[in-house]
Amino acid sequence: TTCASSMAGDDPFAASVPKDELRPNSKDEKVKMETEGATGEAGTGGEEGSTPEQDTVEAVLACVFSLFQAFANSDAETFKKCVDKGARFVRTGYTEDDKPDVTAYAPDYFIETLKKIKKGTLNEVIEDPFVQTRDNLIAHVWCRYRLYVSDQPKHSGVKSIQLRRSAQGWKVVDVLDTIDSS
Repeated sequence: TTCASSMAGDDPFAASVPKDELRPNSKDEKVKMETEGATGEAGTGGEEGSTPEQDTVEAVLACVFSLFQAFANSDAETFKKCVDKGARFVRTGYTEDDKPDVTAYAPDYFIETLKKIKKGTLNEVIEDPFVQTRDNLIAHVWCRYRLYVSDQPKHSGVKSIQLRRSAQGWKVVDVLDTIDSS
């Protein structure tokens, strides 16, 4: 079993699950996890012998994958179900003259965008998700991502996704991402 720690200063990508064990955007994906101090590897969740922690990780990832599928399918309704009304989406990077560039978006920006674009225009693939949860109320997912627009690579980077558990299930409350320099 591959385990990872999230002690301060640890790089969650340094001890990655071997790539041949990962199937990005797959429900069968094996992910690194930390749940209230217990570390381990999550399988498909809900299996005989799975732990509540593994089931929580699977539920968190299901929400995250639904969010990415909403983009791929131009599905504003699914997007709204995955995202808390007060969520923020923050993109960070550098301008062409190497100055920091931070742009924040509200959910409404994406809802309107998804209503206008053709299904399949956007495709964001996540890799190496690292999931942390606490008290079955909050979760944090770190992952690498690659964004494709009309099947052409646009950019890649790292995403930090925070979620909260609500009566309706897990909801994304914040997404912060970087754009790798080319």
